[in-house]
Amino acid sequence: MNTPWYNVAVVVVWLASMTWLITQKLLPSMLVGEPPNYQRILEAQHHDPVVAWRLSCNGEEIGWAYSETTLLPGNLTTLNSHVFFERLPLERLLPKWFQGLLLPSGVGLRQLKLQMEVRTHLTFDPLHRLCQFDSRVRFPPLSDAMRIHGKADEGRLQLSIHYLDFSREFDVPLPRNVLFSESNSPQNKLPGLREGQTWTVQVYSPFANPSSPVEILQATVEGKEPVIWEDRIATAWVVVFRSEPGRTGSRTQVPKGRMWVLMDGTVIKQEVGLFDSRLVFSRMSPEVTRELAEKVAQLDSQSKGSEVGVRP
Repeated sequence: MNTPWYNVAVVVVWLASMTWLITQKLLPSMLVGEPPNYQRILEAQHHDPVVAWRLSCNGEEIGWAYSETTLLPGNLTTLNSHVFFERLPLERLLPKWFQGLLLPSGVGLRQLKLQMEVRTHLTFDPLHRLCQFDSRVRFPPLSDAMRIHGKADEGRLQLSIHYLDFSREFDVPLPRNVLFSESNSPQNKLPGLREGQTWTVQVYSPFANPSSPVEILQATVEGKEPVIWEDRIATAWVVVFRSEPGRTGSRTQVPKGRMWVLMDGTVIKQEVGLFDSRLVFSRMSPEVTRELAEKVAQLDSQSKGSEVGVRP
């Protein structure tokens, strides 16, 4: 059956396959570059390891955040995040089911505002793969109201969750090239961005439904826009996070969050949707960051988890 027409058909099929491979797989990567990965992110954060943020909700300043990247012996890397809410509007930021665990029935929430802190600790191995993470939620001066531990093992993330007297263990998929983050921990660096890049992010939220605490989002670099930072106008990439990854072109969905990233990869602003409110993390100047770092160090050494009250 080795006829001229058969040979022509084989060549046509081969050309069609190569055309699809180049246009759908190779060409997009060449045009927009590879999306962010842990190796590039962690290497960039080693050059700018300590970052502080102002935290606001619907235009009202309600707290601060502090994060630090540390290289440990054995080429392990840790990311420590400390988010402190000075005036937590419970009715807007906490789900009904968690309000019921925290407060006795009949307590009014409209005027009630508490302090809350979220501490998250992520560990990466020498190949920049997530090993484990720990997250704790406290309402000072009370002890931990929530504790979450996750361990990565062969493409799965094993979770152990404790809400006061309630506990549960289960696991979720953790694909190799998917980034993982905690919803209340701002991202410090996103180097090498170009318009049109897309990637997948698994976001854990301590206030999500306990049966499904991890949400899959698609991140897309949608362009540039001017943004005011440190009393000047800077040009920043806008990264938008939406649900249902893979449905490209669906820009009508309400974004789950946004990031504003300078051309050198520095994240200067991050917006997170939480129920009907919007949390905004605004990066502080290096001078204010150093001041807050000293206060946080004193706080950790003196109280070891007691009541918090640092204001930058």
